[in-house]
Amino acid sequence: MITLAQIAQMLGGEVAAGQVRAPAPGHSPADRGMSIKLSDDAPDGFLVKLFNGGDDIAAKDYVRSMLGMPPWRPNGNGCNGHVSPGEEMAIAIAELRKATPGSSATSRAAEPSASPAHHVPPRVVATYSYVSADGEVLYEVLRMEPKSFRQRRSVAGGYAWNLDDVRPVLYRLPELLKFPAATVFLCEGEKDADRVATLELTATTISGSTTWTPELAEPLRGRDVIVLVDNDAPGAARAEKAALALHGVAASVRLVLLPDLPPGGDISDYLDAGNSKEQLEQLCLSAPLFDPKAAPPSPVLDPLPFIDTSTWRVNEGVPPREWGVLDLFPRRSPSLLSGEGATGKTLLLLQLGVAHVLGRDWLGTLPEPGPFLYFGAEDDTDEIHRRLADILKHYGADFPDLQGNVHLLTFAGEDAVLGHADRTGLVQPTPLFQRLMKAAIEIKPVLIGIDTSADVFAGNENDRSQVRQFVGMLRKLAMQANAYIIINSHPSLTGINSGSGLSGSTGWHNSVRARAYLTTVKTDKDDEPDPNLRKLEFKKNNYGPIARTIELRWERGVYVPLGRIGSVEKMAKEHTADRLFVALLDRFNDQGRHVDAKPASKNYAPTVFGKESEAKRYGLRKADLEGAMRRLFEASQIAVEPYGSPCRGTTRLVTT
Repeated sequence: MITLAQIAQMLGGEVAAGQVRAPAPGHSPADRGMSIKLSDDAPDGFLVKLFNGGDDIAAKDYVRSMLGMPPWRPNGNGCNGHVSPGEEMAIAIAELRKATPGSSATSRAAEPSASPAHHVPPRVVATYSYVSADGEVLYEVLRMEPKSFRQRRSVAGGYAWNLDDVRPVLYRLPELLKFPAATVFLCEGEKDADRVATLELTATTISGSTTWTPELAEPLRGRDVIVLVDNDAPGAARAEKAALALHGVAASVRLVLLPDLPPGGDISDYLDAGNSKEQLEQLCLSAPLFDPKAAPPSPVLDPLPFIDTSTWRVNEGVPPREWGVLDLFPRRSPSLLSGEGATGKTLLLLQLGVAHVLGRDWLGTLPEPGPFLYFGAEDDTDEIHRRLADILKHYGADFPDLQGNVHLLTFAGEDAVLGHADRTGLVQPTPLFQRLMKAAIEIKPVLIGIDTSADVFAGNENDRSQVRQFVGMLRKLAMQANAYIIINSHPSLTGINSGSGLSGSTGWHNSVRARAYLTTVKTDKDDEPDPNLRKLEFKKNNYGPIARTIELRWERGVYVPLGRIGSVEKMAKEHTADRLFVALLDRFNDQGRHVDAKPASKNYAPTVFGKESEAKRYGLRKADLEGAMRRLFEASQIAVEPYGSPCRGTTRLVTT
């Protein structure tokens, strides 16, 4: 009798309330969005239900494939094949339960697959039979599509998907024994062995999960063996193991790495390139004999992509650093915004995103204009709607002013995992991450906001390696989309008490390029927290100033900076004036409307620029633009040059 515990083990799930709750196809190992119940009335003996969307029928095929059963096909008598559905499932699961832990049948159960809507049940594309000396099929290796390999042996009424109690043999053993004096070509896999055999050469291999034993090597005793090496590191390692196992058994052993193979290439690639049987034989027989003390042939690897600096010059062509927010958040990199629950991280992130879209200020800074992509897992659509309404009121705008450049995703109450750690500790992207990557590349946002790390990272936050791998995934996303990423996070109690604002490993701090910490502050009067005050501390900035703090107050649904012009706001206003001065100067020169740096000139730049609509929009007056001109001269970003007839002595301002 099949038990729920057996099904749970195959699917990486757990038994609860008379059913198995397991990861739905395409979801992380932590997901429990799929239910499997045993039922005598069901055609397969079980029922499958998805709770987070998707096709239940496709999910059932997914479960069947994970249990070693073929996709369901009705045949008119209620049975699938030569045994009843219950018997078929009983055989498949009973035999799979015998598989050793870590085998392909067991380990695949916890691996994420394609989403249910796009799941393609595995299908057999090739069958390789391992035959005894007297012609009996002992077991088979099946190549599946999507690419994977399964092993099976015949049992009463069907197949067992393991090799328990089966003595492993060499592939194509009868042909091997038929020509006892022939040189044997030992290949990496069955496909390659079959390909070599078409050249009327004697070829063999062993199943990928088989370990060399004295019994397995015995048919090669006293024979000349050519071990063909695949052009990758795993192939070289397997070839060396085979050579070591055959050394002293075979009359001779030669390791041969064929020339001009692509990375990962094999004998089939060599023959596909037009090389002949004669060339292969000549090359192999001229190879040196294997020496266990000598190093095996090294695979041909792609060269490292070193940067060519020969054309670089110090004073020309140096690319300017790109920012999402000048001196705060660099572009093409992930940054971290941490804060306790209810401090306002989500609001601050949404406020920044809207500022990007509208081209407005954010806490006294001027973010780069462009689209905003928000990926949230805490607030539902209605809450985001309310927050955006408050933000737009603050800016004197409405939703149509966003012009479709705010792209919102909310996975509140759903699986929002973007990366999870597999059994080996490697962090793998989920299908949802791939979908986010595709959307970001198409949208090309300036900012991608991710809210929060606890919802999207299904790894160990205390493991520095896993954290760094996940941040590396986000960096790739930022670079592919030419955006910068802010990921919100919650600090641990230690992070709160120490003031670091971190949770888990220091890998978060070390891997991101910038990090800010949002906290509550206390008043000077009674040292009690003011619920409307916040402090935004910049704890890290790889490319700009650190130890910068902005004090904020919550007013009418948004955060506004405190203090008079003279600190943060003054810096922001000066930055705005500098950027606008340069932009207007370039535009005027392109239009042939030259301006001058002489105060007495009728074309005095600060006076002329102060009349432009952009200057009025940002509240910049003549004095502000004069200050900008002074700073730009000091920074050598603008210069005076003569133009027109030399005898007139006319000059104009230009950017350098």
